[in-house]
Amino acid sequence: MINIVLIDDHFLMVSGLKMIIAGQEDLRVVGTANDAVSAMGIVKEKKPDVIVLDISLPKTNGLDLIIGLKEVSPDSKILILTMYEDRQYVQRALDNGALGYLPKKAVEYDLIYAIKTVAEGELYIHPSLVKDLIGKDKDKNVEEYRKYNGAGEGSAPAGSENALRNLWNNLSPREQEVLIFVAEGFSNKEIGEKLFINDKTVATHRLRGMEKLGYINKSELVDIVFFKLKLIDK
Repeated sequence: MINIVLIDDHFLMVSGLKMIIAGQEDLRVVGTANDAVSAMGIVKEKKPDVIVLDISLPKTNGLDLIIGLKEVSPDSKILILTMYEDRQYVQRALDNGALGYLPKKAVEYDLIYAIKTVAEGELYIHPSLVKDLIGKDKDKNVEEYRKYNGAGEGSAPAGSENALRNLWNNLSPREQEVLIFVAEGFSNKEIGEKLFINDKTVATHRLRGMEKLGYINKSELVDIVFFKLKLIDK
């Protein structure tokens, strides 16, 4: 069961979200809040698996609230649900510790999928927002990789393997190290212990590495590490 806290100052929005979530057997709303003070209190008390957070709150910027929420409940995963779709909002949310970003125009399926994705510790960015987050050169490399990923063995398009390696080489050594451990199935805590860094630092390297690779999912990361680039033997 995934326990969820909803933080939004619009009663109708919260009511609608509760109705959507109530239709899922493995999801449960354990608390709601409509401002920063009540949000900090309920999250500290409930320690939810997932926090669904709006950016616009009374006298508070939800992006700044992310940091406080992570302090009182470090293991909670934060999914931003907002009307704001500008790149700077998405990037700031990720930098502050959010694991997902979803526009309010998204459909019900997107919300459920996003909640379950971040609950597993995986990054979720709504597809409508991804392209704006990736630079032109990176976007070209990502597109080439997508073609490569969909091609059968021995039929990868020309330049696609180079594009994938360019994406990988764009990562810092630490990001590469962390993502290899992720591909091997280690948790953030286990990776931190291996590299002598804390969980939050691991999560930051993981998020930034995934961003540079075009917000791939974990199965694609495993494919890159073990099969496409053969970075380690399995």
